[in-house]
Amino acid sequence: MKKFFLAVISLAIIAGLSATVYAEGQFDHVINAADVEKITGLKGVKQVPREKLNKFRNGDLNFLQSDDKPLLMIQFRPSYVFAAMKADGGYVKASIPGVGEEAFSSPAFDPQFSINFLKGKYYAIVTTHVEAKDKTKTVLKMDQLTAIAKLVASKM
Repeated sequence: MKKFFLAVISLAIIAGLSATVYAEGQFDHVINAADVEKITGLKGVKQVPREKLNKFRNGDLNFLQSDDKPLLMIQFRPSYVFAAMKADGGYVKASIPGVGEEAFSSPAFDPQFSINFLKGKYYAIVTTHVEAKDKTKTVLKMDQLTAIAKLVASKM
């Protein structure tokens, strides 16, 4: 039993480490700062490279507001991760129609700040940030995140 437990933990660690570089560079073409500006109405949006140790810039694609505050992070993972996340009752809030093959918002509590979707062999997470001064609000609204997720899914 102990060997089985260690094997499962080891596999989980390896999967987690490999997931962080699973899609690195493969989806740079799916969205850019001009697309984000068009969808959100914001000006001066900047796309910045991944910083693996920065919790606001550790996505595969990262965007900042004109004042360098976090705006948007998009991550791509293997499709099997989608099923695991969907099964977590504390993670899923509601189904989102019209995005990829299947999509849901998260987290299960307010405020929602992510659209999660499945497209082919990938699971994508489109995430905005919670406002620093008011933890009940997000930088982008869910309709903006949904529009961004639709665009990303259409170009995958």
